[in-house]
Amino acid sequence: MVSWLAIEVMTSLQGAEQVHGLLDALGCAGTAQTFEPDGMVRVVGYLPATEDVTEKLVWLQEQIDFAIAHDWLSKSTSVMARTLDAEEWEAPLREVLPPLPIGNRFLIVLTDEPVDNPERRIVLRLRSLGGFGTGHHPTTRMCLEFLEKCQVNGKRVLDVGTGSGILAIASAKLGAREVVATDIDDAALEAAQENATRNGCIDFIKFVKSDLLRQVLGQFDIVLSNLLTPLVKDLAWQIKSRQTLKPEGLWIGSGVSVEGWKEVKPLLLKLGYRLVEERELAGWVAFVATQV
Repeated sequence: MVSWLAIEVMTSLQGAEQVHGLLDALGCAGTAQTFEPDGMVRVVGYLPATEDVTEKLVWLQEQIDFAIAHDWLSKSTSVMARTLDAEEWEAPLREVLPPLPIGNRFLIVLTDEPVDNPERRIVLRLRSLGGFGTGHHPTTRMCLEFLEKCQVNGKRVLDVGTGSGILAIASAKLGAREVVATDIDDAALEAAQENATRNGCIDFIKFVKSDLLRQVLGQFDIVLSNLLTPLVKDLAWQIKSRQTLKPEGLWIGSGVSVEGWKEVKPLLLKLGYRLVEERELAGWVAFVATQV
């Protein structure tokens, strides 16, 4: 599971709006602010600690230094980043992440409270926010948007690296005949099972502890993966060698940065995959592939 960073920026009241904008541009899932006794404002953004997080933090500091040099931000503006413990990230993230409609069919809700749903969307209730599990991150959003366009009803679905279980739960709610969800992390599997129970679909999902496909048997109509670039490359080889995809089956993948896609795309083509669709959002790439 990917952990989260809390990025705290201390600035003046006049500079708070600009800092919120910078954190949003950085890719933070949400921001909040508090007023300090000395008149300063503490702006906090929550960012998944993915493979390019160092570059993102460097970019943020450069933008703030530039703004200070041009007197757009006060000279006392400072940045601090810290990794959140698992027990810390749920409460603050729920506060800044409201119910989120995704695509035409889904609504992500981070509480167990009743929610206004006039469009009668499929509600996905989540409480564990590890990794890319909330839907507020572009990679999860793109996976869900691709998934809702597929014919899932009656199909066998595999979710590799399930994390919070969001993609497996969405598949079950779309009518999948069987869903197998894997993860190497015991805590992720426990959280995903709790979320599946919360959504009333625990009986439709089989959870398996597995390093990618090593403990997975059989073929699937749809394979889902929201993994970082090195794991996507490994998974491409494993799907091919194990014949995990049924003929005309679809692999919906994401978690690959734009830079990482320069490595992944040629590999997919070399291994005989056909790219049905690819999409970029906020520096991330998602794709739908099948085997020729």
